[in-house]
Amino acid sequence: MEAQSFELGLSDAIAIVCAIVAFLSAYYARHTINEAKKANELSRMNALLSFRKHYLELMEHQTKMAEVLKTSESGMQAVREKYADLDSKLKEIHKELEPYHSKVVANEI
Repeated sequence: MEAQSFELGLSDAIAIVCAIVAFLSAYYARHTINEAKKANELSRMNALLSFRKHYLELMEHQTKMAEVLKTSESGMQAVREKYADLDSKLKEIHKELEPYHSKVVANEI
């Protein structure tokens, strides 16, 4: 029996190199997508933390306003309404931030 020889032509070598390059490109693209998702999650978390800080500062300001307006019933009513509105917004922010806690602790982000 004759041994069959396997000859690799130039076009075959180019096709193999192209396949390897395509595989590496797909792998890199997948890695890039995962990193972009992490970056988006971090950006969202940072935006939520900024909102949280902002609402806490506004609530502190309302507390100071209550000290100034404690003799005015209408002023105190306005302060209570604004404070309640800020408190509900802050609760929404806390609800949105809750899932990030476990991700940050587990170092998934």
